Amino acid sequence: MTATYIHTKKEKGKMLLFLRFLAVLYVAAIIAAIAYLWTCTQDRYISQAAFKISRQDGSSIDSGLVQLALPGLSDSGTMDSMVVIGYIASSDLLLEVEKEFNLISHYSAPAKDYVFRLEADALLEDRLEFYRKRIYAHFDKDTGLTMLTVDTFDPKLAHDIAKSVLDKADAYINRLNHEIANQQLAFVNAEVERTSKIVADLNRQMIDLQNRHKLITPEEVINASLNALKELQMELLRGEAELASIQRDSPESPKIEPLRSALRSLQEVIDIETAKLSGPERDRLNQILVEFKELQLKIDFAIRLRTGAEMMLEKNRMEAVSLSRFFSVIQQPFVPEEQAYPRRWYATATIIVLGFLVFLVFRALTHSVFETS
Repeated sequence: MTATYIHTKKEKGKMLLFLRFLAVLYVAAIIAAIAYLWTCTQDRYISQAAFKISRQDGSSIDSGLVQLALPGLSDSGTMDSMVVIGYIASSDLLLEVEKEFNLISHYSAPAKDYVFRLEADALLEDRLEFYRKRIYAHFDKDTGLTMLTVDTFDPKLAHDIAKSVLDKADAYINRLNHEIANQQLAFVNAEVERTSKIVADLNRQMIDLQNRHKLITPEEVINASLNALKELQMELLRGEAELASIQRDSPESPKIEPLRSALRSLQEVIDIETAKLSGPERDRLNQILVEFKELQLKIDFAIRLRTGAEMMLEKNRMEAVSLSRFFSVIQQPFVPEEQAYPRRWYATATIIVLGFLVFLVFRALTHSVFETS
């Protein structure tokens, strides 16, 4: 035997010894993992609930049939579910639930389970990441439902957290509906109030005008005055004709002077009544009529604006209702009676099988290496 051959044999013996040591460590690690699984891991319980976010705006029959046949294709429902899922994963909700149920104490309670517990002094970001693995929701496209899952070390706590999260999600949807409705109706409400105020102001101006001139409708007063003037003028014409006839037939008649006096008085009355009807002064009936007509036109226009705003308000209110989201709980959370994790027998079998496969692959590689050397 040469010195080189003896040296090679020694090196190969050391390598085999090292590989056997690694194999022992590998087997010890597998045994330790299985022992940890059976002795240290804390039982975890899962409570599940299912809810659906729907809208009333499935206005067409076709869309309703599509949602019944293929509920996962409801775009609005999917987007609304994504919004709720995002809210469930938000720090606002998780920190509120943490405070309500003292989650830090609960999830850090298992003293022996170093792998699956939460450190009592964990940072905020680490706590949120941990909670998002234990309290989460996902959308099922096949059924169109959103599934809520809560994973805790206590079955009753899992149920209580799931119930609280459902209530908070329901309140969030109601608050979202209210905010959207307020945004849609705020402008129209303001417009209705503005036009109503204008109508009220114009009505007050109309009442002031009527009270100031002591009349209801100037047009009726003018028509009555015109009719009275016509009668007075006809009476004046008849008197003048009578006066002319008397002066022609009996120039010395004693009736002439009284008749002239009556005609002068009648003419004065006609002049007074005519002056009431027209003139540059603001208290003349024609000026009052113009002011009245103008104010009446403003009132009619303001009423039409108010009516249009009220119709728009009612339309927007109906649209807001039709676009409202409805939170429907399909499956209430339950108190689990059987642990969900860890599945010890399944996990043990998996560790052994995978460990054996990895050992065989490693053994084959080392065997091929030694065969070629």
